[in-house]
Amino acid sequence: MLKLSKKENRSDMIISGEMIEEDQLLDALEEIYNLSRPIKCKFLRGSFNDHYSIDANGSKSILRIYKNKKSYIRNITDIRFELDFLEYLHSNGVSVAFPIRSIKNETLNTVLFKNELRYIVLFDHAEGSHIGNINLSDAMFFGKLVASLHKKADGFKSEHSRIKIDQGYLIKEPLETLEKYIGTLNLSDITFFKTRANLMYEQFNQLPSTNEAFGLIHGDLNPSNVHYSPVHGFKIFDFDHCAFGWRIHDLAVIRLCFDNNVYKAVLNGYQSVRALSTIEEKSIDMYSDVLLIRKSKDILDMLEVNKNSIEEKTKVVIKAIETLRILNNKSLS
Repeated sequence: MLKLSKKENRSDMIISGEMIEEDQLLDALEEIYNLSRPIKCKFLRGSFNDHYSIDANGSKSILRIYKNKKSYIRNITDIRFELDFLEYLHSNGVSVAFPIRSIKNETLNTVLFKNELRYIVLFDHAEGSHIGNINLSDAMFFGKLVASLHKKADGFKSEHSRIKIDQGYLIKEPLETLEKYIGTLNLSDITFFKTRANLMYEQFNQLPSTNEAFGLIHGDLNPSNVHYSPVHGFKIFDFDHCAFGWRIHDLAVIRLCFDNNVYKAVLNGYQSVRALSTIEEKSIDMYSDVLLIRKSKDILDMLEVNKNSIEEKTKVVIKAIETLRILNNKSLS
């Protein structure tokens, strides 16, 4: 049985515990939110957080239960920043899945499950399906939406904090994580990548740090975090990785996820709303390479959150070392 909790600790997150079963959530949902009955709850996926599909008498929404031990979430204020940001974007006409307020007018709510404090948020439903297959016309429109998100984000202010995605986050932290695992698992060292990493640092130092080029970003703008329907258009969701960073971060993620024609259409749409400087546009390919480095740490963090086996972590580290060799050879060619 879930118990509601009025206690909130602003510095400590929940213990990374077991998944809550669907039927155990129903009573809490009925007490916390103004939902029409009957309410149905179905588990969708678990990664850095657990997500459930909610159907309240035909009205759909998405419930997120936050997990702990994520490197980019330091405390509860980071989550409140994300929710404030989403409400701001929604109120300014950007198509995002915004948090639904509770009966007590709260975006962030808590339940107590087996003596663990669990933070939950109910989000607006994103109609449509993932944008894995997208035509060039829609890709241009998507690019305009991303640029609009970036421009609108410049006006957002919050009393809460959020991380900054810089060279340390993108290069230093992942390499340190890999070295830690390599030492534990007795795998090949990665000293061969030192020169390439230093070159990447130098390229980052050339990027502009103006408000237009560096500001709030989505942080994980892959196709699974965007839905499209012919009736409702595009809607962006899952801002769990939102942060302060270079705006080309979001474009580099798109660069990695789509073929070149679609990427170019997105880029053209983006630049029709917010023009990139020459150095920004030229740096997107380099930034895409850097994201491949960071990806290894993100996956290892997720495996840690979900208490996966050392064998699974070893596979990720071996693949990451192979990626570094490919990137290193690429720089030498």
